[in-house]
Amino acid sequence: MANAIHVKVVPPDEDERQAEAAKTTRLRDLRLTKEAADRDAASRVLPAAAPRSQERQRNRPTSGVS
Repeated sequence: MANAIHVKVVPPDEDERQAEAAKTTRLRDLRLTKEAADRDAASRVLPAAAPRSQERQRNRPTSGVS
């Protein structure tokens, strides 16, 4: 027969909750800042690449027409 494991769960006190909330807020702010920076970097890269793909389509020969 297996031994039962008893875990006593103690609710966190107010200081622990405030510390956890502050940590969560800092991490969320860092994540949002990084996502915004990534979005800005991606928006700068994409417009430069778009004209090349359009240029290739214009220069592509049509099939069967001479």
